Amino acid sequence: MAELTVIGKGKAKPGCEAALERELRTNVRATHLEEGCLHYSLHRSLEDPSLFITIERWASKEVLDQHFATPRLQNLLKQAADLLVSSPVITVFEQLRVGQSPKDNF
Repeated sequence: MAELTVIGKGKAKPGCEAALERELRTNVRATHLEEGCLHYSLHRSLEDPSLFITIERWASKEVLDQHFATPRLQNLLKQAADLLVSSPVITVFEQLRVGQSPKDNF
């Protein structure tokens, strides 16, 4: 399997928005140092400031599995129970190439 795209989505509990953002920012910086991490960015909704997503790109399923197994990420997922209204939604995608345009490649 080729490179993977991962979308993570979570909604902060009322009053936990700043704490969640802080934890997510720390995770992004650390994840950038992981082997196989091609892209990892954090986004907040303009319409609902308690809603966050991460957009990730990984070199392979193996390195993505290693990322999920890191103590840092396991700790973040445990903390999420206190900061999120429900479990985060994490979806893994494979990219379907449409053509040769650079805009086709994330």
